[in-house]
Formats: sequence, C-alpha cells, structure tokens
Amino acid sequence: MTLLRSPGICLLVLAFTVGPRPSTDAARSPAAQSAPAYDEEFEKARQLLQQHDYFNALKGFQRANQLAGGKSAESFLGMAQAMQGMKVNKNALDACQSAIDLAQTNPRVLARAHKLKGQLFEGMGELRDAEAELRAALAADPESKVADLHYELGVVLMGEHRDEEGIAELKKEIELRPNGTTAEDARARIANPRRARERYAPVFSFVSAAGQTMSLETLKGKIVLLDFWASWCGPCVKAVTSVRKVYNDHANDPFVIVGISADRDEHAWRAFTDKNGMVWPQYWDADQRLRRIFGVTAIPTYVLIDAEGVEQLRIAGSGFDQARTLIAEIDRQVRLAAR
Repeated sequence: MTLLRSPGICLLVLAFTVGPRPSTDAARSPAAQSAPAYDEEFEKARQLLQQHDYFNALKGFQRANQLAGGKSAESFLGMAQAMQGMKVNKNALDACQSAIDLAQTNPRVLARAHKLKGQLFEGMGELRDAEAELRAALAADPESKVADLHYELGVVLMGEHRDEEGIAELKKEIELRPNGTTAEDARARIANPRRARERYAPVFSFVSAAGQTMSLETLKGKIVLLDFWASWCGPCVKAVTSVRKVYNDHANDPFVIVGISADRDEHAWRAFTDKNGMVWPQYWDADQRLRRIFGVTAIPTYVLIDAEGVEQLRIAGSGFDQARTLIAEIDRQVRLAAR
C-alpha cells in the first residue's frame, strides 16, 4: 500500500491489477520479445501494482515500454491502470488508446484495454462511449475470458434506462461466473434496476470485531455512516472524539456507525479501538476488500448511506470534526427516517 501524507488527508493507492502476463506479447516489438530486460522491468512494475505502489509502477511500465521500443501494448495498459487510480482520466484514456492500437493481434490485451476505456468513460458519465468500448471488448473476447465484461455493459445499459438489455447482460455474467466478484451485485441490480441509475451503495457483507454479521441488507432501514480510517492516520485519530459524540448523540436513533480500518497490523487496530472506547461496530479491512468495493482511495473517508441504501454523501480527506456538512446531513437523514 502506498501512503501519501498531507495536512488533513492520507491517500491510499488501490491498485488495478494487471494480471498474469502471457509468455509472449504479439503487440511487442521482435527485439523486445527476446530481451530479458523488458520481462524483468515489466514484472517489477506488475508487482508494484499488486503492492499498491502505483506511482513507481507507472514509472516501471514506462521504462518497460522504452525497452520495447515504445510499442508494448501491455505496458500502455499498465500505465492506464495506474493513471486511473491517480484520477487523471484523460491521460488514462490516451494510454488505453495506445494499448488498443498496439494490441490488434493480442485479443486478451485488446479486450482489457477496451474494457478499461469503457470504465473510464462510465466514470466520466459518458455512457454511450462507455457502451461502445465495452461492446468492442466483447467483440475482441468472444470466449469471455476477461471477467465482468457483461456485468460492466449491463450496468451501463441500465444507466441509460435500457433495463431489459442491461438485465440480459447481467444474467450472462452470472451464468458465466455464478460465484464471481460481481455476481451478488448483478443479482441485486436485476432485482432493482434503480441501482444502476441512483448511487446505491454496493452490496457488501462482513463480520465485525464483535462477531456481528453486517451487510447492506441487514442495515436497511437505518442511516449508516461508514468511517474508513486507520490508527496511523493523523486526521483519523483527531476525529475519534467527534465521531464518538455523533454516535452518542444518535444512540436512540436508527443510525449506525461502522468503522472500517486500513491498519496493516491487527494488534495495533484492536489496541487502538479498545483504548479509545470505539464501541460502535469495527471491521479490520486487512485485504482491502471493502475499500475496493467502495472505491476508497483516501482516508479518512466518510460514506453516508440512507435508509434505502442510497449513498447520500461522501467526504474524503477531511477530519470528521471539520466535516460540518456531513454532520448536518446525518441529522437530516435521521429526521427523514423517523417520519
């Protein structure tokens, strides 16, 4: 995990894994294909992504691409993934296009590049362009070796109010991967197409430190504040007093705070919560699963979910004691839930 510290914010870099690299890269120059230096540099960059050090991974992919004569589709795809995490979407789109241009004889890399480009367009709200890229990805990958293509297309189609088409794509993804990472969310979207158009919280489930099973379903009807924090994060530590006050102020309301820790050490996490009387539900997100599900790249991050499961507000990189807007929205949502 890469941690950037600045006043009021701790940045978490969540890597977009490049995945296993084929033994040959048809989109790479012949000289590079026989150059062990390229393989070594690319592998280092890939591992840096897996370790969530994506700034150095970006540099590594750039070096690998130079060794390939500037013609490595895989390296451009790796660059695009790192840039996506850096929120520089336009640069990521350019890198995706370079990967696409170079990967015409490498179907798997071509499909992955179109998929990433579609995800970038979707994140920018350009759904028609997203649809076109995802369909191009499916055309490049007719055997559906790249996961979640039908899921991504289904979400985009439903976002365009084309529910029948979207549901059909989601069902295809479930059929292909009934236990895949998106299967549960796909089923939820099929049951309620509004999830593709409103900012519904993603489907999640975990067991808290106290042994309580918590999920989007079990918390329905309550206002939920997800507090993504860590004991090594200065703003998070400073905010504990304010978080505790809000917890006590709404002790008799349909309101729940859930602490989701990014601590690297379980003992440090447990010791801190015990010492500071953090009696609200706590979860150690050791494998970063919840942070990835919610797209959290900075801590503290506070995600407020209403009684219907819709995300109403998200504040990142600000101590809770400074987030007056969040406190006001919590009060408003509690009043609405009590009606």
